[in-house]
Order: sequence, then C-alpha cells, then structure tokens
Amino acid sequence: MYYQWVMCSAIWMTGLFIQLLIFAFPMMVGKEDTTYGTDDLNPITTGRPDAYSVKFIPMAALGGALWATGNTMSVPVINLIGLSMGLLIWGAANMLTGWASGAFGLVANPFGHGDLDDPGTNAPMMITGVVLAVVSLGMYTQIKAGDPVRPAVNSSEGEIHVMDEVLLDHQPTKAKSGASRIAGITMAVLAGILFGNTFSPPNWVKNYNHGPSGDLDYVFSHFTGIFATSTIWFIVYCIIMRGSPMINHRLTLPAMLSGAMWAVAQTMWFLANTALSVSVSFPLITSGPGIVSAMWGVFVFGEITGTRNYIVLCLAIVTAVVGCVLIGASKGGGC
Repeated sequence: MYYQWVMCSAIWMTGLFIQLLIFAFPMMVGKEDTTYGTDDLNPITTGRPDAYSVKFIPMAALGGALWATGNTMSVPVINLIGLSMGLLIWGAANMLTGWASGAFGLVANPFGHGDLDDPGTNAPMMITGVVLAVVSLGMYTQIKAGDPVRPAVNSSEGEIHVMDEVLLDHQPTKAKSGASRIAGITMAVLAGILFGNTFSPPNWVKNYNHGPSGDLDYVFSHFTGIFATSTIWFIVYCIIMRGSPMINHRLTLPAMLSGAMWAVAQTMWFLANTALSVSVSFPLITSGPGIVSAMWGVFVFGEITGTRNYIVLCLAIVTAVVGCVLIGASKGGGC
C-alpha cells in the first residue's frame, strides 16, 4: 500500500511537469499563442490566465480515480489468489473492457457507433487478434518460475535486511477457502474493469466536444485524480492499521521511478488512443507488459529457466505478436 501511494505521487509529479511544459509551450498541443509576443519567453512566471492555459477537467480526474482504485485493489487480490492468477484475470478484463469500449462504443460513444461498425474495420480479424492476445496472457501463467537466488548475509550487520527476508520467505499463495478465492477473483475482475475504463470519462468529454481537442490537455487532470484517490485509500489503510501502516523506506525510490515510468507510458497512451483508436491501442498496449516482465524474469532475476519454460515463453510472445499484428491491421491504416 505504501508502494502504490508513493508510485501515484510520482505519477502526479510527472503530470505536473507535463502541465508546466504545455503551459510554457502551447504549441505542444497545437495551439498558437496570439496573446503574447514572440519576445515573451517567460510565460510561467507571468501566470497568464488566458485561453492557452491547461484546464482542469473533472471527468479526466474521474478516469484517474478509476485506475487508482483498481491499482489499490490489486494488493488484496494478490494476497487472495496470487500474482499469476490475479495478473491474468485483471489483465484480460482490462484488455477486453478497453477494447469493447472502443469496438462497440459502449462508453465513449453511447449511440453504439463503435469501431466494429466502421466499414474500414475488418471485424473478424480484429476479434481473432483480441482472442490471441488473451490466450497469450494465459500462456504466461504456465511458466513456472524458479527459486530466487538467496542474497548473502550482510557480515557487518550479521543479518539479512527486512526486504530480503520478505523475498526469501515468500511462497506461492497457499490454498484459500472457497469464499476467499471467489472474493479474490471477483476483485480481480472488478479491478480489470476499472483499468479498462480509465479513458472512458475523458474520451466522452473529448468525443462530444465538451473539452479540449488536444490529448495532452487531459493528462494533468487524469494524474491528479490518480494521486487524490490513492491518497484517500492510503488514509483508509492507515485507519485500518490504527495509525501504524507498514512502511519500508527501501521501496521509496523504486516506487518513484515506477511512477515516473508509468506516467510517461500513460501519456503516450493518450496520444495512441487518438492515432489508432481505443479498440486498437488497448490490446496492443496491454499485451506489452507480459512480454517485458518475462524478459526481466529471464535476463535479470533468473526466475525463468529450463527448456520447457523457454518454449512456452516463446509461444506466448509469438501469439501476442501475431494477435497485435492482426489487431493493428484490422482497422484501415492502423498498422
């Protein structure tokens, strides 16, 4: 819980940096500043409240709140059904929800005119690609991770750090009761649905011309919703823990780095939604994390070893790539 809150703090800080860039250089979102002359090189210090300022959009913040709630729910999901099962369920739900919102026009276009109704879309090809992308997620769960390498004991302290102990003592999730398993699966599906709808509120505003046309204008509001919501959930966690939350200072910098990386990727996703459409961008982007994390498992952590695992991994990556190619090619000019 501490990690996710610090991560969301870094997300907001990155959004603030992007906001300042847009505020100083309106041309980043296709705006020409006619209020100030070309010799005005310090618009930030002037604090200009003109039409070129980046606006705060509540609906975009709502989309961020949906994502932050799903991200917080992933913590109990992992405790209840494990990381592999949780990642598969919320990953598939995320992909299918985001794809469906664009393909059928479920949220962004409530009149039902989605991408599948577009004459330029090859519906069978797109659906086949989505199915292959979901299958590839399931294949990742069939990879059996090896035992982590035990770190050497710190001779100066005579003991292993707390985080090392957590890593060493971690075992696959033990069998849970039927009720706990059902609760974990239900929360994983709900988290995936929340992830999949993170762009729905800002897309609704943009598609109906209720807000700016530039994608970057929505980023700061979106990230503010993430930070505010994660802070609320962290306060709830602190109350549940009676004012003694579990905080590991060694997680701080990694969480901040993760948040900054995620924020940059999410900003690119905003741009991809317009360039490719939501129905294409969601399957393409959500297929990537499985490939990247698998590569970390092979080359960095040494968790994935053995001929069988390598074969399954290669098949999963090939399946994901083929699915992505079909999805991209299914929409006229999408690839």
